[in-house]
Amino acid sequence: MEFRQIRYALSVAKERSFTKAAQRLNISQSAVSEQVKMLEEEAGFSIFRRTPRGIDLTERGRTFLYEAERIASDVLSLTDTARRLRGAVLDTFSIGLGSGMAQIFMPRLFSNLEELLPSARLEIFTAPTKHIFDDLHEERLDAGITIESEPDRVPAGLVFERLTSIEMALIAHPKHPLAKAKQPIDVGRLVAEPIVMSELSVGYGQVVMSLFTDIGTRPNILAIADNIETMKAIVQSGKGIAIVPRPCADNEVALGVLKMMSIAPSRHVSLSLFRRRQAQSRRKEGFLTSLRDALQDTPAK
Repeated sequence: MEFRQIRYALSVAKERSFTKAAQRLNISQSAVSEQVKMLEEEAGFSIFRRTPRGIDLTERGRTFLYEAERIASDVLSLTDTARRLRGAVLDTFSIGLGSGMAQIFMPRLFSNLEELLPSARLEIFTAPTKHIFDDLHEERLDAGITIESEPDRVPAGLVFERLTSIEMALIAHPKHPLAKAKQPIDVGRLVAEPIVMSELSVGYGQVVMSLFTDIGTRPNILAIADNIETMKAIVQSGKGIAIVPRPCADNEVALGVLKMMSIAPSRHVSLSLFRRRQAQSRRKEGFLTSLRDALQDTPAK
């Protein structure tokens, strides 16, 4: 049996899908299927079975991969030991960023990255809030930075620490009639305006929905996008408006392709560092503490 075959099978088991496993491994689905088939032939039994809900493990497959994961972990630990002995990068630290967060936090992080994460390679992924929660829960991320959600919308097993609070603002095309306003724009004036939204049940979308719910109405939704860059592009086309965290559109406002206005009542959102409740390795716990202290407006004491 080859370690590669075991690694592919473990990815299929985690993703419950050959397609998603291939995407995660950055190889073709046919290559994953072929290697898993060869592993099953050598083992002498089926590891996976197809069900109406997708891919599942057989009883023998579950026992086999339980042992395989333990062995794979030992092999990876040995690899890390070799890296440490030759002075190579030892740890990979993975961060999930909610849409629009890069403009807010990356300058703070990269101004002193070597000291914050010594001997580590940083991996950054941008995704909707729900995906970040899922990836944290499935241990595909070490930390996530996203909008602070209501407790009942945060998966069990995740905890968070607040980093900063950001004002929400209205963006529109520079020639839009609202762009001429000299005073904050009352949310009630936006009821008939086609608006571009993001996730409706969590993240920024939830905050914007609450603005309209508070005045007893619903927004006139033009489109729902999963990231702020797409939202801004739609607004730049002259089709609709959007409400986003103010720093997320500063560059476009400076270039003159968007106009930004305050809203009334004003609304702020809290951005937080999310992590799994259970402790990680000592080094990664140190990385998490450094990350929190560097990104908080008021560092923890």
